[in-house]
Amino acid sequence: MNSQKNQTLRRRLIISTAVIVTVASTLFAGGLLLIKQQLEKATFGNIVRKHIEILVNDPENAGVLNNPLLNEWHYYRGDDIRQLPDDIQTLPLGAYHSVVINGRHYHLQVAMAGEERIFLLYDISEWEHQEHALLMFLLIGVVVVLVMALLIASQAATTILEPVRRLTVRLSQLSPKQRGLRIQPEFNDSDIGQIAAAFDTYLERIDQFVERERSFTAAASHELRTPLSVMMGAVDIIEADCPNPATQRAVLRIRRACGDMLAFIEAALFLSREEDRSINQTASSDVVAIVRQLVDDLQGDLDVAGIQLDTRFDSALTLPVPESLVKITLTNLLRNAIEHSAGGHITVHLHGNRLLLCDTGKGIEPDVLPYIFDRSYSTKAEGTGLGLNMVKRICERYGWQIDIDSQPGEGTAVTLTF
Repeated sequence: MNSQKNQTLRRRLIISTAVIVTVASTLFAGGLLLIKQQLEKATFGNIVRKHIEILVNDPENAGVLNNPLLNEWHYYRGDDIRQLPDDIQTLPLGAYHSVVINGRHYHLQVAMAGEERIFLLYDISEWEHQEHALLMFLLIGVVVVLVMALLIASQAATTILEPVRRLTVRLSQLSPKQRGLRIQPEFNDSDIGQIAAAFDTYLERIDQFVERERSFTAAASHELRTPLSVMMGAVDIIEADCPNPATQRAVLRIRRACGDMLAFIEAALFLSREEDRSINQTASSDVVAIVRQLVDDLQGDLDVAGIQLDTRFDSALTLPVPESLVKITLTNLLRNAIEHSAGGHITVHLHGNRLLLCDTGKGIEPDVLPYIFDRSYSTKAEGTGLGLNMVKRICERYGWQIDIDSQPGEGTAVTLTF
């Protein structure tokens, strides 16, 4: 895209130069021709007018125009006028420039000598030929100048945009994992250095923001884990001292809730970092076991909502991923299905590396479907929209593919490909 933008800017520079040069050259050539024509008209008009004044005042000297040395002059009066074309004979009194008669160009003056009309023509064909030659020369000159201007503009555009291209390439090479990078020193030799300096300022602010976020995440993780560890210890004591089955079930739910919270903290900490080393890379997760555990944990919610949930496992699937992340992913998907499928049916089907979760709930509107993974999206007014957003981020981190197909009033099908 950046290359296309540079090409667009380059094209604009060249086209602008071509338009300016063409307009300027055309105006110059047109002005030159106009000046030449006006000078010719004024010069020849003055010459012919003076000669015709002499002929009117002294008709006896008209014979001098028959001199072979003055063959550019043609004088008509009386019956001689009939030699002229009919459209010329009927011309009103006055001067006419570049009149064509029998393929020749003349400057014509029509005047009255006594009671009769007289016509005096001066042959300017050679001047017209020169004018045509000048016009051709100017046209060729305009083309040559335009070609030269395009070549110069192309080279100038390349030179001007080279720093922009270098900056674009340099920015595309920046990695989000690299911190403390500065690019302004590489562009001190051009005006682009000011833009590079602005980018450096922006990068510095991002570095500071990331550092603050990391510090907060680490502190929050520690502060949240500590009370949860205390709660887990208290649960162990209560579980050991209380043989009552009902209490044992309640304690088990508390233990699982604390485990879920610890898993959420671990996942949030993992997603807030760019490095994958924040999670144990040797971990593994049994998807079938996780699904069965989640179904057992959510059975109370299923009973309250009157939902029947069926599972089908065509094969086993073990992922080299921490169990907490797989559990958070599937928990969010199942809870969303339960929330929107009251009195309906949910099916979880594992086939190969693909897990299909279908429900008969109210479905998702087509105009909402593209935004369900956005951080700000939530179906509840008090919700934060973190659930599905976290699912999407976990999938992106591990290269999983999640697809959602939904029909309003018919239900939703979620396909998770590991």
